[in-house]
Amino acid sequence: MVLLLAQVNTVPPTGEGAIDFTWLFLKMLLILGIVCVGAVLILKYGVPRTRIMQRFQQGGYFQVLGRHVLEHGRSLYLVHVGKRYLVIGVADHGINLVTELTKEEVESGGP
Repeated sequence: MVLLLAQVNTVPPTGEGAIDFTWLFLKMLLILGIVCVGAVLILKYGVPRTRIMQRFQQGGYFQVLGRHVLEHGRSLYLVHVGKRYLVIGVADHGINLVTELTKEEVESGGP
């Protein structure tokens, strides 16, 4: 078996042969900042004006009328479904029906 060993002349990465990436890095940060600001402006002002979310909610059969947080990960919701008003308990492990209210109870603010 014959091994060919060749000597490769290398140039140290200093001096005229080196590429300075500082300006490229600064340009990248500037463009990244412009993209982030543009994304925030579009999400904050552009999306609400197009009413995209309202298009998804049209024809919905339920409305969340209220929410009360009991503790972290546990909440109570008052939901209007068709002609029924439901109090639903939501936790990390599931969703449970607590009770059903009448229209008069919901409009008066309690039983």
